[in-house]
Amino acid sequence: MRFFITRLVILPGIAILLLSAIPATRLNAQQPAPGTSRGYQTTPDELRAIAAKAEAGLEPYKSAVADVLNWADREWDYKLDTNESCSSSTNPAWIHSERGVKRLYARALAYHLTGETHYAEEVKVILERIMSEVLTISLNEQQCRLNFGWGTPELVASADLIEDYWQGQLCRGPLSTRYDDLTIGTGDCKALFQNWLVKNPYYVVSYTAENSQSNWGAAATATLAAVADYLWDRSDVLLAHRFPPQINGGQDALFTPAEAYEHANRLALDRMNGYRVEYHSSSACDLMGGEQQYEDWPPVKSQITENGIIPEDARRREACNIPRYNGEYQNYPQVHLGNAIQQCELLLRRGDRSCYDNIDLTDIPDYTFVDFRGKTHTTPLVAGRGSIERAIDAIIVDSDTEWKHDSALELAYHYYSQFSRFGNVAQWAAQLNRPGDCSQDVCFGTLTHGLAPGEVPGLPPTVPPPGAQ
Repeated sequence: MRFFITRLVILPGIAILLLSAIPATRLNAQQPAPGTSRGYQTTPDELRAIAAKAEAGLEPYKSAVADVLNWADREWDYKLDTNESCSSSTNPAWIHSERGVKRLYARALAYHLTGETHYAEEVKVILERIMSEVLTISLNEQQCRLNFGWGTPELVASADLIEDYWQGQLCRGPLSTRYDDLTIGTGDCKALFQNWLVKNPYYVVSYTAENSQSNWGAAATATLAAVADYLWDRSDVLLAHRFPPQINGGQDALFTPAEAYEHANRLALDRMNGYRVEYHSSSACDLMGGEQQYEDWPPVKSQITENGIIPEDARRREACNIPRYNGEYQNYPQVHLGNAIQQCELLLRRGDRSCYDNIDLTDIPDYTFVDFRGKTHTTPLVAGRGSIERAIDAIIVDSDTEWKHDSALELAYHYYSQFSRFGNVAQWAAQLNRPGDCSQDVCFGTLTHGLAPGEVPGLPPTVPPPGAQ
């Protein structure tokens, strides 16, 4: 069965899916020809232009290109397990942003920065190893849902950047998109990698996209959107999507790529605007009580508040209902925003500014929902919530807190320096310690989105999302 899931009807003890069609974004742009990159964080043409600026000695491009090439030339030799598990946030090493993923994505970027095909061949060899040797990713270890939420978008972007190179080439990989079908065979490299993405990271991570409203959920929906988009040319594929018991009775759904893409983006916007419920954590803000809610202020549910606070991540160091961060480094909200920005950038490159521009101006005095224990709560949702820009301001401007996820901030700065709603973007620039690396969200943001002094940013090239004509 195929659905679009647009809203949840909340009843005591269970969330029931409201199924209807979501109008797809209709663009005048044409789908790229076979063998052409769609573009996730960047495109081959953009990279060639960046290489020319670097060659001319223009900063920050010169330093950013040197940094990428340094990582591209480092050895990629990681152990892959047939049934991959996740013993910590840094394992398996090959999916970790500061190890395997960084070296893989750097090679894909280097292919277009230098024109040297050995980088593309190395990307192909690495992706073939992954899709032929890693047959399953653990469904039982929650850490895998987070680790593959962090690392999968760069796997997709790397494959996309060698689209012209491996077109028509043969690889070994999964012949099926079903998680429990372990059959490996030979076929078109891209098609087999698409199969692997559907049966492994998409299937594993989809559960967290539904049940978490913290940085875990932000990483999950960014991954689902990237994978679904990469399936734009696979009308033969249905993506199996997992749910927690509170949604759809815990039964899997089957989505077309277009449906999966729309659903991932709706999950992200609803999470930002406070319409989702945290089912993952026993200390959830959506319990509307406990030590995670300070007694000084009314309790606040999961969302991005009108003050830019991300309650479900603020509670990791302070509390859900703080009106302002305390000025100490806030890692969890920054990880959350980094992954949300990554998803916003994908939408932007599909001609859709709704994620970057999101702000919910509806005032709902009596919003009712059911927490994971089955208890009904009523709380206000205040107008002005849900803004990525406001959430960045809450860290950098309101509380004068150091920003350490610089690559993601490069993307946000590039966009909001053109389309700011709140007018504080100039204050972000001092936080950009270039070049920006990889940090559990975006990789090499200075390379792809850095601006030279006096350089005027612009909008990226676009192609239509899956399902658009």
